[in-house]
Amino acid sequence: MYIYKYRKFEKNSLNALKENKIWFSQGVKFNDPFDCSVNVPVNLMSKGSLKEFIYKNTTNSSMFEIAKNNHYILEEVINKQMEDSQLLIDTLGVQSHELAPVFNIVAATLLRSFVCCFSTTSTNPLLWSHYADSHTGFCIRFKKEILLRDLSISEFGNVIYNNEPVNIMKGTYDGSNLAKNIIFSKSEAWAYEKEYRFIHNDLAISETDFYRVCTYSDEAIDCIILGFSADTEALNKLLDVIEGKKIIIKKIKRAQHGFELYVDTKNY
Repeated sequence: MYIYKYRKFEKNSLNALKENKIWFSQGVKFNDPFDCSVNVPVNLMSKGSLKEFIYKNTTNSSMFEIAKNNHYILEEVINKQMEDSQLLIDTLGVQSHELAPVFNIVAATLLRSFVCCFSTTSTNPLLWSHYADSHTGFCIRFKKEILLRDLSISEFGNVIYNNEPVNIMKGTYDGSNLAKNIIFSKSEAWAYEKEYRFIHNDLAISETDFYRVCTYSDEAIDCIILGFSADTEALNKLLDVIEGKKIIIKKIKRAQHGFELYVDTKNY
């Protein structure tokens, strides 16, 4: 599987390409304020997660078993718990809730995580416009499996796009990593990016520890794609940077009778 990174023709991007460097940044510093942070919609609990929590936690109490097996009693208990929890939060804030320690651990992990973002597509016109200098830049085609071998990665996968809040209670019983769930969650408005993410093994060790720079092998890249509006000067810069590497160069073309983009079969 290939994953892609869009770049401008600027000094830092060209130097990184020449030296086989890739940056992992703190996700909370991304351009979307809701990305990789507790600014993402979060619920401490929902009726569904509270009910599931009750069912998945066994007890020797016969009274508890009666509640689990009686729909009306269970609904009454859940509704009362939801009301009490919301009143507590409204009155004293999130930190007063018994799930506050979980919430705090998730928040701290998010603040210290290093994330690297890719896309699974090389032909989206919005990505070329936003991240590759209005189609004048380039797109690096990485071999995902080689990158995973070369880099120190703890988690990786596709971003999930939906507008549902992340449920804190659900993460206490389903074995999921709540911080990971948030890092891999974005609003449906971003779905066009078809994003794929790596999370670095390291966590930031101080308030001034903002990124990790990693090195990959030459075989991690097999192709670089020039933007539709990239000119001959851009091509020559790229050829100079990748000299001696087994990398082919292709170019984006536009469909003759539409706006669709495709990668030219010709090598440049």
